Amino acid sequence: MRAAPACPTLAGAMPPTRTPAPSSSGSFEYRLQRTPVGVVMLDLARRITAVNAVAGRLLRLKGTDPIGADILAFHPPASRAKVRWLIDAAENATDGTAGMVVTTPMGSLVAKVTTLGDQGFCMMFHALGELPMGDAEPAERPHLLKLPVLRGGATELVEIADIVCLTAQGHYAEALTRAGTHLCPLALAELEKRVDPLTFVRVHRRHLVNLRHVRAAERVDGRWTLALSAGQGARIPVGRDKVELVRRLLAV
Repeated sequence: MRAAPACPTLAGAMPPTRTPAPSSSGSFEYRLQRTPVGVVMLDLARRITAVNAVAGRLLRLKGTDPIGADILAFHPPASRAKVRWLIDAAENATDGTAGMVVTTPMGSLVAKVTTLGDQGFCMMFHALGELPMGDAEPAERPHLLKLPVLRGGATELVEIADIVCLTAQGHYAEALTRAGTHLCPLALAELEKRVDPLTFVRVHRRHLVNLRHVRAAERVDGRWTLALSAGQGARIPVGRDKVELVRRLLAV
């Protein structure tokens, strides 16, 4: 995940109102509105206390009054658990920060949250690939070079070639590598669009397998399974509608 710029509000006081200050260029509102990424300030109850224009565009706040509203109200239901987890992770992290990719049906946001002590939280984000939420996605999105995974309160990046299998886990995915399993904040449906279809194949509704890491294909009692090179010989079932595709790709 690309590093977010340092929050310009960490040393300043929380704004008393949402009205931009017309005075000096050193004022809170002046810096807030000129920050090049989306910034949302939250109180300890996670209600919005200030927001800049970039955040207003990304969250589609035009025509609404977000001040005093819960931040989760401006995220689709499918992504609210991730946003809640992100703020919780920052609150519990030793350095007071946490970041992740928040994926929604409308688009993906790279987000970072910093705790501000008894003043609340500073949330900063931008659209992944500069694609604003709500805009139509491009017909073809570039393949991922690295996979974001959650480890502790941080987001780490794993080489795509090291991914053995991706398994659906609710709105997330579990990534299996030879080093172990990791939780990925992206949904399996999103991952299927972002990996090389010549290497990764959806062999089952819950499993996306890297064929380069398949050790064996076996048929037992009429059902096909794939033995993988990691996870202590983990076996992945092949859906009945995927059997012919898998057999053709693996020449079995």
